Amino acid sequence: MDTPIPKSNRLRWEISLALILKILLLTGLWFLLFRWQAKPEHPADIAARFDLPSLNASSTTQPTQEFNHVR
Repeated sequence: MDTPIPKSNRLRWEISLALILKILLLTGLWFLLFRWQAKPEHPADIAARFDLPSLNASSTTQPTQEFNHVR
């Protein structure tokens, strides 16, 4: 005859199983976020992405002028 597992022993098994599952899921999430990222070969050009003039072109066409706001 099978003897039922005492409640305290069963609770320990459930807690242990839940902790092991949590560790596995957190490890998988860490690998997903930090280790398996596709690294681009060169940095992204945001100006080309949105078809905006680059910073170098706009700095030569617009004069930079500082205003004195002292009263």
